Amino acid sequence: MRHCLPLLGAAALVATSACKKEAPSSSAKPATSTEAAAPSASTAASSAPTTPFAVGIPVSPASVAKVVNPNGEEPYKGPTATLRGTVRIKGDPPPNTSFTFPSGKCGEAAATYGKLFRVGLEGAAADVLVTVTGYKGFVPARDEAEKVTIHGCAFARRTVSMTFGQRIEVANLDQIESYMPYLDGAPRRAVMIAVPRGAPVKLYPLENRAHYMIRDELPNPFLTADVFVLNYATHDVTGLDGQYEIQGIPVGKVAVNAFLPAIDKVAEQSLELKEGTNTLDLELTYGTKSDDAKDAGADAAPHPLAPSPQVERGKK
Repeated sequence: MRHCLPLLGAAALVATSACKKEAPSSSAKPATSTEAAAPSASTAASSAPTTPFAVGIPVSPASVAKVVNPNGEEPYKGPTATLRGTVRIKGDPPPNTSFTFPSGKCGEAAATYGKLFRVGLEGAAADVLVTVTGYKGFVPARDEAEKVTIHGCAFARRTVSMTFGQRIEVANLDQIESYMPYLDGAPRRAVMIAVPRGAPVKLYPLENRAHYMIRDELPNPFLTADVFVLNYATHDVTGLDGQYEIQGIPVGKVAVNAFLPAIDKVAEQSLELKEGTNTLDLELTYGTKSDDAKDAGADAAPHPLAPSPQVERGKK
């Protein structure tokens, strides 16, 4: 499989990239996560969290705990750090994609999907998954759902990160257009209609696999987002300003990983987190001749990758 990023562990990536080829043995990789199918209202209600972590899917808290808290630890209550910074990308500009976009109704599609990856001012890299791993202690997810929006035939971000046990809620902000989002990679496909300004469509990653893609059942082949389901809560995704912020991290030595799925690129750095706010900027590099991204991005098939051995959570 192609190069991805670190996973399972004191933060672990139950994640993967949109890639197909074998990854170099020296590269850090993502791991594994889950499926989609809307449960009945009674089933969803029965899955309300009774544990110190979020459960927004129709899976028992005990099953979620085996993934996110295998050692049965109490939530970490010691001194914590916030890590923030900017991810930038240097090198060649992103090439155009081969997509064609409907005129008029899809006003944001070209800006979001017209290039191989999105770059903001001064090389700010958008849609980068930033993770913090290697710390000691259990940090639970705060919310039951990860919110995703669609407007102008485009997702707000091309990368979505979440913690196993959370669901995805896709809201349509358009005035007229409807969409039919589904999770590609799930054993069973459940397709529902996201009506304009209506209730969000709920998607449920139910298994401990790693990487999914949100796609649209309607003829919008460009309308995709990579979804990474992790077994820890210390992660964020950059916007067009390239900025990220991750709160509630136990202090101490950690590994920070920035991963851009569209080109399968990773930047990694270790540092000692102090209590309070810490800053770390990261940099990716892209070259049109050296980096072949034809198996990444919207045409890639979701699949699991092996966990990275050096970031197993709780490893002494």
